[in-house]
Amino acid sequence: MQSDTAIGATVRSLTILEIVADSLEPIGVTAIAEQTGLSKGTVSKHLSTLHELGYVDRSDGHYLPSVRFLDYGIRAGSLSELHRAAAAPIDELAEMTNEVAGIAIEHDGRVVDVYLSTAHADPDFPAYNTRLLHCSAAGKAILAEQSEDELDTLLETPRTERTEYTITAESELRAELDRIRDRGVAFDRQEQFPRVNSVADGISTESVTGAVFVSGWADELSGKRFEENVPGILFSASNMLLSELSVTPGSRR
Repeated sequence: MQSDTAIGATVRSLTILEIVADSLEPIGVTAIAEQTGLSKGTVSKHLSTLHELGYVDRSDGHYLPSVRFLDYGIRAGSLSELHRAAAAPIDELAEMTNEVAGIAIEHDGRVVDVYLSTAHADPDFPAYNTRLLHCSAAGKAILAEQSEDELDTLLETPRTERTEYTITAESELRAELDRIRDRGVAFDRQEQFPRVNSVADGISTESVTGAVFVSGWADELSGKRFEENVPGILFSASNMLLSELSVTPGSRR
């Protein structure tokens, strides 16, 4: 039978994991310590263990839920069909662009990946499975797919300024969403992470609204390749995914 000490340690780890999962952006040791009342040393030890086990990712001293952590929820939930259908198109998209590729949905006001292919990501690339709606290509593509009422609700969430390029004013963000609807594709030009660009295509079915995306270093994913070539490959992947889901792809630009 487990000791009270072992049970207590497990409870603390799960509590910390829940805080990381609920945070709208990567969270640091100090913030978690303040929420739990634990010492920063204790929080750091639990986070290190969770990181070693693959349940959280770490970047610049901050933590966020890992793809593996999200995957458990997907296996148990209604998104398992989307996860299965996305594997081949997203892997092919990553291979053809030589970049990080994935499909994401909105969950509790943030963007989470249902499937992510990081085979071509270097160790320093922030291939997070948690992104903010207002400053990621996937997030903006998803926002552009929402009804007015749904959009109003999602825009009630405070918008943090992640970089000097982040759009935080609601009027500017709504204008950006209009442009996304007009051109059929969303761009993130270093709006969430410095030196990182991404491009996304919003998709909608009767059961899910999401976005297929490609992310890469800004000095490599730029110019005509960023604005024309990769979006063309992206649209093909979206159509392939919709076909896998037995949904007739809509017209593409």
